[in-house]
Amino acid sequence: MEKITVIGAGIVGMCTAVALQQRGIAVQVIDEREPGTGTSFGNAGLVSVDSCVPIALPGMIKKVPRWLTDPRGPLSVKPAYFPYALPWLIKWLKSGANEQRAFEKSHALRQLHKDAVSKYSELLGSEYFAEIIKVTGQLYLWENTEKSRMDLLSDRIRKQNGVVARELAGNDIFDLVPGLSRSVKRAELYEKNGYVASPYLLVQRLFKIFTDNGGQFVRQKVMGVTRLADSNAYRILTTSDDMTIRRLVICSGAWSKKVLKGLGVSIPFDTERGYHVSFDRNALDLKIPVLHKERAFGVTPMVDSIRVAGFVEIAGLDALPDMKKEQVLIGLVKHLFPSMDISLKKNFWLGFRPSTPDSLPILSQLDTLPNLYFGFGHGHTGITGAPMSAEILANMVTGTPNTIDVQPYDIKRF
Repeated sequence: MEKITVIGAGIVGMCTAVALQQRGIAVQVIDEREPGTGTSFGNAGLVSVDSCVPIALPGMIKKVPRWLTDPRGPLSVKPAYFPYALPWLIKWLKSGANEQRAFEKSHALRQLHKDAVSKYSELLGSEYFAEIIKVTGQLYLWENTEKSRMDLLSDRIRKQNGVVARELAGNDIFDLVPGLSRSVKRAELYEKNGYVASPYLLVQRLFKIFTDNGGQFVRQKVMGVTRLADSNAYRILTTSDDMTIRRLVICSGAWSKKVLKGLGVSIPFDTERGYHVSFDRNALDLKIPVLHKERAFGVTPMVDSIRVAGFVEIAGLDALPDMKKEQVLIGLVKHLFPSMDISLKKNFWLGFRPSTPDSLPILSQLDTLPNLYFGFGHGHTGITGAPMSAEILANMVTGTPNTIDVQPYDIKRF
C-alpha cells in the first residue's frame, strides 16, 4: 500500500502513525511543532479506562450561570468570542439535554477507552510501556456529603457500562492520600485508571518508534489542504512546500477545523482552552492522581513534576492567556493540599482541547473525499482515546473490519 500522510504530531497523530506502520504502511507526518509540544504536552496526563460519562449532562444548564460568575469556576467564556462560540455552546448543552443521549454517548466513550492500557502496550512495546504507563488508580473526591442529581446520573451511567468504583470516606481517604485537606468528605477510587509519566515523553517515545521504523517527519506548518479537481489526490501547501498526495489522515487537533476549510467540510467544532501549573516533584508527596469533581481540576504526580490542571475557557485559538488563572489554580491546590510547597512552582501553561459538542471524537470518512480520514475532536480524553482511535483509523485505511461500532464517531452525525 502506498505511503500515507498524517497531519498532526500530537498523541492521536503519533499513535495513528505507529498503528499504520504496524500494518506495513509507509507513513509521513507533518506538523509545525516538535512532536508532543502542542496540546499533548500540557494536559493532565490521565489514562482513564473507566471514563465513560460525557461532559454535558441533564441539569448542567442550571449550573452554567454560577460557573460563569465565579472567578474560580470551571467554565468561562471570553465576551468578545461569545458570538462565535454561541452555536457550539447551544449544541453542547443540547447534547446533554436528556438521559437517553447521555447513555448512548457513554457506551461509545466506554468502547473507545476501556482497552487503552492494553492498546498502549501494543503500540509502545514492553520497555517503553513500563517506563510511561502507570496504572495506580485515580481518586475522585468531593467536599459535599450529598450527591447531586448529576452525580447520581453519573453513577447510573458507570454502572450500566460495567464501571465499578470503591467508595471511600473518613480515614480511608486520608490513609490513601495523607496530605489531603480534611474538608474532603467522600471519595471514589477507580483502580483501573492511571496516568502517564509525562505526556510529552509518551509522544516522544512513539515518535522514536515511528522514526526507527522509517517514518518521515516534515516540520512545516500546513497552510491549506485542497482536493485536486482532476484526480482523487490532495494538495497540501506548507510554509515551504507544495505537496501532492493520495492518502491523508487529519489528526490536527484544535486546528482541524481550519485545515478542513479548503476541503469544504464544515463541522460544529471549537476549542476548550485549558491551563496547568506545574511544581517541582518535591512540592507534594503524591502517589496517584486526584480529581476534585466539584471544582473540576486534577493533580497528577508526573515523573518530573506535580501538575495541577483544569478550567474550560471558551475563547478560540487566538486570545491571550488569562494570567489570573495561574493564581486560581495555585489557590485551589493549596486548599486541597495544605502542606503543598507552592514556592516550588515551575511554570504555567495554556493548551487547546479539540472539542465536539457531544464529547465524542470524529473518526470517519466521507464518500465525497476518497482516501481522506478524520481523527480529531477528543476533547478532555485524548490520552485515553488515542490508541483505540489509532486502531480504528488504521482499520479504515486498510479496509479491516473494526471490532467496535464506529458509527457514533461518524462526521455525518452532525
